[in-house]
Amino acid sequence: MTGPWPPRARGGPTALVVLAVLLLLVGAFGGLRREDPPPERYWYGTLQTDQDRAGTEYEHGIRVAHLQIDWGRFEPEQGVYDEEYAREVRDRLDAFRDAGLRVEAGLGLNHPPSWLPDAFPESVYINQFGGRSTMPNIVFSEPVREHIAGYARAVDRLIGLGNFWAVRVGVNENGEFAYPAPQSESEGRAEFWAYDSHAQASSPFPGWRPGERTYHGRSFTREDVSRWYEWYAGALAGAVNWQLGLYTSLGYRGQLKILVPGSGFYPSDLRAALDARLVGTPSIRLVGSGTGFFLTLGLVAHRDTVRIVTTALVDGTGAPRDNGCVPGDARVDVTAPDDAAVRDWSSARWVVAVARSAGFSRIAGESAGPQIAPYYEGVTETAYRQMASCGLEGMMWAFDRQLYDGTPGSSLADYAETIRRHP
Repeated sequence: MTGPWPPRARGGPTALVVLAVLLLLVGAFGGLRREDPPPERYWYGTLQTDQDRAGTEYEHGIRVAHLQIDWGRFEPEQGVYDEEYAREVRDRLDAFRDAGLRVEAGLGLNHPPSWLPDAFPESVYINQFGGRSTMPNIVFSEPVREHIAGYARAVDRLIGLGNFWAVRVGVNENGEFAYPAPQSESEGRAEFWAYDSHAQASSPFPGWRPGERTYHGRSFTREDVSRWYEWYAGALAGAVNWQLGLYTSLGYRGQLKILVPGSGFYPSDLRAALDARLVGTPSIRLVGSGTGFFLTLGLVAHRDTVRIVTTALVDGTGAPRDNGCVPGDARVDVTAPDDAAVRDWSSARWVVAVARSAGFSRIAGESAGPQIAPYYEGVTETAYRQMASCGLEGMMWAFDRQLYDGTPGSSLADYAETIRRHP
């Protein structure tokens, strides 16, 4: 037949086909009138989250819970894993997830079992004065790393790493990107944690100690000091990279959050410390802690899953206090900044600038906690302003209990109002 097709009756087969297609579309998209909620700009969570309050906190806009695994309880004896405790952890995990919360986990590497120091020779850090830390030596000790890898495999087997939205990564007693804290008083000497046998085996100058100006009968030059310190800082970054590789090797694909404390020290501090052979300068204790993030963050493996986390929101630093980021920060050379400018930056602002200079685009934050800087009325809004101006993905509030104990400016209502205003 040539010419146009004859018209079909209204409501005939064509209309039925169209109706069927519309019904399929309605089913696929959940109804033509449905308006899906917009994606969140920021996520908000708490540290040391109380599982009994999970539902209440979800109703108030909180979306991330923190779950800390107690390594000592999980592994009460070397190589013996407590399955009853693992079930307890899974129950807490389920309580958070049933309430709608994503779960960020800490594996407790910063709180090792009491038996660990006796289980491995040189299992903890030793400083240049012979002082021993209580932290597992994941920077230098291969036997400790091998054992921690076994512990992580047990956590994966009995709890499932894949159930966690994020895993926290760090080295020191607070689980952050630093060497152990000094054992001496706050104004005391610097301590460098590289004098166990494992560290000395890899040292570019075995036996050399800060302050010494000779080595094996020759002058120990500033260039030698610089080489030694590059090794010391690089080893710390290597411990973080080792953790990233461990979790990735176990198939973990969630966020790996590297916790960066405070602002650390600045390039001019390092120059002065090297000139003085790593003794006696105003910032030398920070130099001993390895917190020169302008050196170490660039050494961290760049993976899609890695997040750099400043743990210093609202820590009271900067002039004006707790200032945020500005677009011009990106033009600052963080390896040789104008000290007069950057020393007025808040800790969070400096760490964000360093992280972005090192090539990291995925950055988050944590409030420092009232033990660092007392909270005050409006503190949650100040934390938000830092987060937003610095382009952070979200923040964890320290600590969950501060939402309920009467801490000024830190009630659940305060936090919930900030979340409501800035979803």
